[in-house]
Amino acid sequence: MFVPVPLVGLVLPLMIAAADQVPSFDINPTCTGAQATAGAGGKGTDVCTRSELGARDQLAQQWTQFQPDDRNRCVALTTMTRMPSYVQVLTCLEMARDARVLTQPRETTGTGR
Repeated sequence: MFVPVPLVGLVLPLMIAAADQVPSFDINPTCTGAQATAGAGGKGTDVCTRSELGARDQLAQQWTQFQPDDRNRCVALTTMTRMPSYVQVLTCLEMARDARVLTQPRETTGTGR
């Protein structure tokens, strides 16, 4: 797909700016269909909304600790559907961070055996 150069110049700064702040989602589509279950005290929508808002608060506190590329990718992945979710973004970012830690070479300490 060919993207005209002037368009790239307009879109790129917006993408970079998007990585700098926590996204703003309408969680109504995500939580409206939440099932009322016994585990949720019969209030699926309320539990979903509290969970989403809690995840958004956690994202706001930790946003700058995540890699910008991971932030862009995770937000893009969760907005592919019409049911964006802060919980999905947070989970995606935590998994990317943890996977990066797991793939880093470990320092060996000991006697060299």
